[in-house]
Amino acid sequence: MSDFAVRVLDEPEYRPAQDMFRRALHKGTTTDDEWAQLGPTFAPGRFLAAFSEGTIVGTAYSFVFEMLVPGGRMVRTMGVSRVGVRADHTRRGVLTELMRYQLAEAKARGDVIAALNASEAVIYGRFGYGPGTYGRELRMRGARLHPGVPRAGEVRFVTGDEAVSLLPGLYEKIGLDRPGMLLRDDGAWALINRFLRPNPTLYAVVHSGPDGDDGYLLYKTESLADPANPDHDNKVVVEELQAANPGAYNDLVRFVLGLDLVGEVYFESRALDEKPELLLQDVRTCRTAVVQDELWIRLIDVESALAARTYGSAPPVVIKVNDAFLPENTGTYGISPSGAARVSGSAALVLDASALAMIYLGSVKPSELAAAGRLQVLDPSALPHADKLFGCDTVAWCGTFF
Repeated sequence: MSDFAVRVLDEPEYRPAQDMFRRALHKGTTTDDEWAQLGPTFAPGRFLAAFSEGTIVGTAYSFVFEMLVPGGRMVRTMGVSRVGVRADHTRRGVLTELMRYQLAEAKARGDVIAALNASEAVIYGRFGYGPGTYGRELRMRGARLHPGVPRAGEVRFVTGDEAVSLLPGLYEKIGLDRPGMLLRDDGAWALINRFLRPNPTLYAVVHSGPDGDDGYLLYKTESLADPANPDHDNKVVVEELQAANPGAYNDLVRFVLGLDLVGEVYFESRALDEKPELLLQDVRTCRTAVVQDELWIRLIDVESALAARTYGSAPPVVIKVNDAFLPENTGTYGISPSGAARVSGSAALVLDASALAMIYLGSVKPSELAAAGRLQVLDPSALPHADKLFGCDTVAWCGTFF
């Protein structure tokens, strides 16, 4: 029997729980100024904690999102964050019970998918999560746009207060165009807003085209101590770039590359098929710093999640899903161009919940999982069909960190 209990926190408990979470990440406790900015990011009923003898020893929080899935439908999604266990209570099942409690609550609310940014890649697979999207981080040094890139509009700085008011609506206006992208709730925007005011560490730039505002850029600057750039000691880190069209995207890239006294421009996680280097006079002035997992997902309700997305043109395939953490999802599912549903009968492919998460948004092929020993093939002829069914013409990407 465990020596701890999990429950939903009341508002006066949020700050002590946040302090415990920060200590679990080897950070100091929250200052009053920090809490003034963090407080608005918490919503009632979303912060869980594990208690041992009246003391918080573990935490988990969730945001409210909707995710775009292949085919264009939006699916209710729980965004998992602020997960931590106090160092003297690790390896005792605290995290497992927090995850079990959180997923049960999510399913009761009607959430179909859970999503998170994994601090460590080895933690969440045992709870049925798998990397659903991937991102590419880019480093540009000495980069200049080639002269053929046309101008599509104008860019302008906006103040922190203006950004807080403007960006949520602009984000929705731009729209979601890749599987894995998220509609953000107020709490997710509050996470961004705390860097925009009152003492901003992010710069906000908005692009306007013929039809009005159609893109924005958020960036910060860091010191760049590099003997290779003796005349420039600044690094620009692009944390977010959203654009409704190529013209807005090109102009925002032009703006950030044109900043004076900058030795390097670093783009945080971008979609794998995004190629800003094609805008440059010298494509080699843009280098890939790293390619890595971006958003991890977990299908809370497998039948509903499979039914929500569309599938490619191929003969039907029956898959067997084994979900040890949510055993009610275990079963056989028929996948065809007309949709997906729970079925009876034998399966051609067998996989667990984590592997299913990897193929759900099309980022990984079933055949790739089979080659890696993560998917069991009972009927080899079904594997190429599954690749086509789960494939997606648009590369999945999220672009929201929480």
